[in-house]
Amino acid sequence: MNIKSIFALALIPQILLVNFIKNNPSIIDDYYPDYLYSNILKINSFIYSRVNIPVGEILYLILIIILIYLVYKVFSFKLNDSVNLLAFISIVYFIFYSFWGLNYFKTSISYELNIENDYEFEELDNTLNFIIAKINEEVPLLQDFNELDFFEITSTTNLNVKQSLAPTYLLFQTVSGHFIPFTSESVINFDIPKIDLPVVIFHEYAHQMGYADEAEASFIGFMKAVKSDNANVRYSGYFNALLNLLNEINKNHKKELEDYTSKLNKRVISDINYNIEFWSKYSDNYFDKVQKYIYDLYLKSNNQEAGIMTYNKVSNLIIDYYKREELSEFFN
Repeated sequence: MNIKSIFALALIPQILLVNFIKNNPSIIDDYYPDYLYSNILKINSFIYSRVNIPVGEILYLILIIILIYLVYKVFSFKLNDSVNLLAFISIVYFIFYSFWGLNYFKTSISYELNIENDYEFEELDNTLNFIIAKINEEVPLLQDFNELDFFEITSTTNLNVKQSLAPTYLLFQTVSGHFIPFTSESVINFDIPKIDLPVVIFHEYAHQMGYADEAEASFIGFMKAVKSDNANVRYSGYFNALLNLLNEINKNHKKELEDYTSKLNKRVISDINYNIEFWSKYSDNYFDKVQKYIYDLYLKSNNQEAGIMTYNKVSNLIIDYYKREELSEFFN
């Protein structure tokens, strides 16, 4: 039996092992973050932080080309070509889960801190009014977002931030940034509204720190932003939370929406309108629909049962945080 056949056959036990780990998160909690993942992160950061371009995006392109070629070859109906495809998938599968993917199966922040998945309207109302007050306070302190040094923001996180090589393509997928597990690079789309950039950068920071759950990464991104010494960064965090909470109002309590928007500073209203107008140009297209469908399946297969709707759960985390002051110590 040659090496390719061994790799191909290894795919089945790998899948079984990952499913076993999925149902036994204590295995990951006890060993993976502090031993394997932390060292992989250090090695990847040491190697790829020396290169200014996102090596991972180039790697993605190469992997896609190889996959397409191998799938094409399978239709020649030769056994060896099928073995090559399975061996390729097996290797990528192993590297993905070893380098980062096992973080999906850690015990969640919500479970550790007993954060509730549901909330009462009064709790949403209190949190939203608090966020409105905080974001209004930040407006007089703001500088021009175009003058903000976004790479300086990352100096407090040791985050390996790269500008995407394909920002327009990401826009049509409505993607602001993405973390590349194979190289531990956080790739940011710098063509998005500048107001969004700080909280997006911190969202990817959370992924780098091993928080795979999208809602939890968004929540940590929010917390990092609002605790910043920079008013623009804090504004970005509150702005992101505001949009999420207003979306909850719009979905479930639409009649009350104007009661909240009427309390907002005119600058905030202007930023909301610009944000909506900007993303409306890129949403609901073919690329966006395909990307969301594939990503939804990807998330569901990796312990996020709500799929792409997981992003919306950040509102629950924010609401629960502000009604439980003791949680603040966890994120200091």
